[in-house]
Amino acid sequence: FQKGMNRKKPILNELLEVEENKITFDFVPVLVGDSVAGIVITCQSVTKIQQIETQIRKKLSEKGLVAKYHFSDIIHRSEIMEETIFLAQRYAAVSSNILIVGETGTGKELMAQGIHNVSERKNKPFVAVNCAALPENLLESELFGYADGAFTGSRRGGKIGLVEQAHQGTLFLDEISELPINFQGKLLRVLQEKQVRRIGDDRVIDVDVRIIAATNRNLKQQVKEGKFRQDLLYRLDILKLYIPALRERREDITLIFQNSIKKYNKRFGRDISGCTKEAEEALCNYPFEGNIRELSNIAERLCVMARDNIIDERLMRAALYPDDVEVPIYGTPDIQDREDRGAGESRLESERERIVDALRKTEGKKTEAAKLLQMDRSTLWRKMKHYQIHW
Repeated sequence: FQKGMNRKKPILNELLEVEENKITFDFVPVLVGDSVAGIVITCQSVTKIQQIETQIRKKLSEKGLVAKYHFSDIIHRSEIMEETIFLAQRYAAVSSNILIVGETGTGKELMAQGIHNVSERKNKPFVAVNCAALPENLLESELFGYADGAFTGSRRGGKIGLVEQAHQGTLFLDEISELPINFQGKLLRVLQEKQVRRIGDDRVIDVDVRIIAATNRNLKQQVKEGKFRQDLLYRLDILKLYIPALRERREDITLIFQNSIKKYNKRFGRDISGCTKEAEEALCNYPFEGNIRELSNIAERLCVMARDNIIDERLMRAALYPDDVEVPIYGTPDIQDREDRGAGESRLESERERIVDALRKTEGKKTEAAKLLQMDRSTLWRKMKHYQIHW
């Protein structure tokens, strides 16, 4: 009280203990000219404030901050995927931070949601943040929030950050490798102290969140290149979960494909029942650099393209290797090549002969022929189509 009289300025959020009860006080002096005529004191129980914050966070979780997917949604029959899910279930039983690594399109967020939904935090918020999608100048305000009047254009009354919204739940940081190096130190402090300070605020807020981060990059290599903080990596990389690429679990390809076809049948009003043995073989031999996401795209493409209820090899190859702009394999031609069209035509004919020769030597086996020609199987199919080579 006396401090407020002397300072002639408001003293806010003063925490005092009264008979074992924690109470927060605001002291606002009443000025008459230059003199303090009195002080307006407002107080509130800390317990009551915490209850209000819990209700706010509950309402926020009802706005969609929930995990939709479970481990049962991960379609598989492969042993390697079964072992991955088993390990994820073990990780879900504790609250340690998890780093999920895997190529793009392998289903890292689906796995993170599965972990959340069998953990003790399953009834609390699941907040997903794509670190690559947020501009650097918005990262801090989106993750940590801001106080009323923190900056020009800020929302009246301030804004609660995503870290606070995930209180008692899970914060999923997707594409963590894309976080700007300057911001990584701020995130590290939040993880270490388990406290967040809104922009423009003078108080810290305790938060209890479980961090699940995901990346398709090698973070140790990023550390060596100076693009990722080593101390942040150690804070995140407590439990590591590797999601195998689709080419490492080829026995799952047909099962996932059939499930995707059923989904798009329903969406597009189709009735595609399956594919021929040759079409299935072509599908299973495809490299799937985009993994499950690419497989889903191919299934959607086939549902649109198909005229009949059965997908044959021709249609499958058309969906797997659609026409695209050709990339010259010989690089930029020199001046002499530009002037000598005959030499260019001769060279193209030579490439056609090399492809035909490779197919003869491998008895028409496309994968072996592609290796012999030192090109991808998909490139071979496109060139066969371009040169009208039917084998």
